Amino acid sequence: MKSLIEDNRGNILLSAIIVLVGMMIGLAVYGAFHSAEAVVGGQGNVTLSTNPHNFSAGASSGSRATAEASSEQRVCIFCHTSHGAKTDSNLIDPPLWNHSLSSAVYNVLSAGVYNSLDTLSISGFVNAGIVNMLSSPEASPDGTSRLCLGCHDGTIAIGDVGSESVAIAMNTVSSTCLTSEGKIASTCSAYIGNDLTQKHVVSIAMNDNLIDESVANCTAGQTTYVVYPWDSSSPESGNVILRPTLNTFRGNPGVEGQDKALMPVSKYSPGYYYGVQCSTCHDPHWWKASPSEVGYKFLVTSSFDNLCTSCHELCPAP
Repeated sequence: MKSLIEDNRGNILLSAIIVLVGMMIGLAVYGAFHSAEAVVGGQGNVTLSTNPHNFSAGASSGSRATAEASSEQRVCIFCHTSHGAKTDSNLIDPPLWNHSLSSAVYNVLSAGVYNSLDTLSISGFVNAGIVNMLSSPEASPDGTSRLCLGCHDGTIAIGDVGSESVAIAMNTVSSTCLTSEGKIASTCSAYIGNDLTQKHVVSIAMNDNLIDESVANCTAGQTTYVVYPWDSSSPESGNVILRPTLNTFRGNPGVEGQDKALMPVSKYSPGYYYGVQCSTCHDPHWWKASPSEVGYKFLVTSSFDNLCTSCHELCPAP
């Protein structure tokens, strides 16, 4: 055998080089025709026991006691899998998603209603709400928002994942946030449910029509108007990133990736249309307990005010 390898080592080396070159060409071609969109945040600190999205057994020994598995030690499995990931088209290129999806029907904003900001104080001013901007009820959440709602609407157990033949058992006895079925309880602060009318809109396409109508509404008693996050004067607007959505506004898709002159090219991929999703404001991997730090309650900015002013500007004085 040794003699055979020595006699043919030149051919073996050549074959290896050909294989490597072929792989490189294949990856280049794949990259040219399939520009994958990173739909959620990066690595973060999700492996720390203090991160509420760490559901592994023993994780609640940290500074929180929301939800943990009975014996499962793996951290990433609750959301991600290396093989057999979800392929639902409404997820829009999901990040190797493993958790089961909710089939709940969501109550979303109806025409001209935006109650969630009616009395919200942002840096000393009161937002009068978005007036007459939604001509009809918004479409159902898609993209990353649907991923988040798979747990937070309280209809699917946290341990219900596709890679396992049975759901991962959760410690429901000592948890302050889980029902006996391992779902997020309605008494938990993490519970959202299916009524989204008192929440910030998600899966709404952000485009020039939305911006223009928002500016026009400044004359109708509205105190702020909407801007693209990269156009905002907020010092932390770069942390607020629009995410892909299949929904439209006034029949038009969200701003196209790398199609806008001011759009940061590195953050937006061509072939996707962008709007506001849960992950526009929250990074599910990054948690901090201090309000002065990025990651506070999974926020992508160091304060709630900076988060809001990244996409909302004060209307000019009349």
